[in-house]
Parts: sequence; C-alpha cells; structure tokens
Amino acid sequence: GPSARELFEKAGESRRSGDAAGAARAYEDLLKLHPSDARAGLSALELGRLRMDRLGDPAGAISALERAVASSLGPSFREDALARLVSVHAAQGNFAACGRARDRYLSSYPAGVHAAAVASRCGAR
Repeated sequence: GPSARELFEKAGESRRSGDAAGAARAYEDLLKLHPSDARAGLSALELGRLRMDRLGDPAGAISALERAVASSLGPSFREDALARLVSVHAAQGNFAACGRARDRYLSSYPAGVHAAAVASRCGAR
C-alpha cells in the first residue's frame, strides 16, 4: 500500500484543492495503515478539523481529536485539539462532556491561547 508520506501528501493536496472528503480519506488511510508513523498525530488532528469544519461529522471529529490528544503531538497542536474538543461538545449541546473537555484544557493550558474562549464555554463552572 501507499506509504505514510504518500498518504500525508495526498491529503494535503486534496485539502488544498478543496476536496475535504478526499483529504479525510487519505488521513483515515494513514491512521489505519501507519498508526505509529510520526505523522499520525498530526493526521488525526487534521482529520478532526476536517470532520468538524467541513464535513459536518461531530462524532467523527471527537474520535479523531481524542486520538490526536493521545498521540505525541507537539504542545501547540495538542492545545488546539483540546480546544476543538470543547467547541465540538458545546456545538452538540453535550454540556457534561464539554465541561470535562474545558477542565482538561484549562488544567493543561491555564494561560493558553484559547483559555479565555474555552473558559466561557459549556455553561457555569
């Protein structure tokens, strides 16, 4: 099958050309075929972003973002994934999960880039 590098590049090309579904398929294939590749965490984050922002798949976004958080992503990517989890749970109206995601973000990044926005999500603390 295709290498992780080929799939990552294919996903990027698809994304840049406006083919969100094609990009998502390439990221999914990379995660399935090469789960321990160095690009897997970033692929999971990008897949989560696509599912959340372009494909209308909040459950799929949550799954991909959780996988990104669990991977060895760099701190800024992990921070973005955690903040996006708060947003997707809030958008779904799942305020219990939203509150857990918010608290998880704030405990990891109390002065983070998204801290003010995240702190105001999910209702009362």
